[in-house]
Amino acid sequence: MKIGYFLFPLILLVNGASAQSTVGVLGTPPDGSTISGVSTISGYHCTSKNIQVFIDGVSFGPAGAGTQLLGTQDVCGRTDTGYSFLYNFSNLDNGQHTISVTADGIPFGTNTITTVKSGGEQWLTGVSKQTKVPDFPHPGQAATLPWVQSFQNFLVTGIGDTANDLSGLNGTYAQNATVSVSGSSCYLYDFLTGNQTFFATAGALAADPTGIVIYALPTTGNELVVYIMTTNSGNSDTGYNMSGTVVSFALAAQAPAIATGVKKSADGLHLVGTVSANFPGCTQMAVMY
Repeated sequence: MKIGYFLFPLILLVNGASAQSTVGVLGTPPDGSTISGVSTISGYHCTSKNIQVFIDGVSFGPAGAGTQLLGTQDVCGRTDTGYSFLYNFSNLDNGQHTISVTADGIPFGTNTITTVKSGGEQWLTGVSKQTKVPDFPHPGQAATLPWVQSFQNFLVTGIGDTANDLSGLNGTYAQNATVSVSGSSCYLYDFLTGNQTFFATAGALAADPTGIVIYALPTTGNELVVYIMTTNSGNSDTGYNMSGTVVSFALAAQAPAIATGVKKSADGLHLVGTVSANFPGCTQMAVMY
């Protein structure tokens, strides 16, 4: 009877240790995900620190192991369980690949992923670019993402308030507008009216993105006008309301200007909204579409 009494807990101990030694997870990149640039292959294993990484069945060597993961305390009874392997996924051809990991030679995780060369080649150098994603992570905010060569990717480096940020309007457009005039002295200015097409370039001020300069040149002439505007309210969804000055080089004159509901069209190819200029005795209005 005593032999049976001691044998039973011994069997439980052996089974428990064996089960724990096989607990391991390949966490990133997740199965079925798409990945680009420089990132990590990582996860945890409860007992082994001899983690080998395989890509498409080819060994890429050992992962660094033994990092602290507090979330594995309940699963493993310890926290020094993390492993990671830094890799430039642009080394792979675009398409589907498999990531596998072993612990002491025993496989414990395989994920299938899709890779994209983020810079169009294995290691893109000598370029600089920054973009903003409006209304992310929340409406009225914008995430700033510069290209970071060491990561071969765009990274979020800041979150800002976009209620008065006009940088989302930046671009060059073949712009359609319906132009009308009103006032007793409009005959003095010889403004273009009716449906017109302009070449328009908009650029928010780098030092202060609440200000913007818009150059507009009609395709039927050389009457360059420049709008220098500051936002008062609005956002990328509802459109921006602005005020400022318009300068007409053909007239050698400038006048107060206001704009309402200015935003990019749904396809991003042109601007929509209304811009008006108040010259002495004559108001010119352009409805952009």
